[in-house]
Amino acid sequence: MVFADSPSRFERVLDAALATGTLTTIATGGALLGLGWREGEAGRVFRLAGRGLLERFGVVSAAAPLSSVALGYVHHLVIATAWGVLLGLLVLPFRGLGRLMVAAAAVVGYGLLTLSIVPAPLRIGYGVTGTLPGAVPILAALALALLGGIWLDAGEPAS
Repeated sequence: MVFADSPSRFERVLDAALATGTLTTIATGGALLGLGWREGEAGRVFRLAGRGLLERFGVVSAAAPLSSVALGYVHHLVIATAWGVLLGLLVLPFRGLGRLMVAAAAVVGYGLLTLSIVPAPLRIGYGVTGTLPGAVPILAALALALLGGIWLDAGEPAS
């Protein structure tokens, strides 16, 4: 017997995809902080992203250093969440080993796209992930986030 309040399969996948987007933002944000710490400034990646975005709009970023960090952080929240939701929607409908294989393919596909086609403003990590050494920590964090989304979806009761 199905109750009117029980969520449909699509609603469950959408909820898990949104959770995966959140996990992606958190995991990749940690990787970006790590990249910054390695250079001696935790917020460096966010500052650089914000500076790049401000300069695209003709604003001298040196005039607004704190705005650069804030804008870079907001950029990360939007872009990482969007990629996490998109890849989550791709991965979550699959089951079992197929889901793990699709998750791995999604991470590799994302890596290939961002290293070749996707412009910097649409990448997680903006300009610092344009090379393979810069992208590896993001790809590892993305893989963990997609796997986390898988476990979140698996924890939901079947309708």
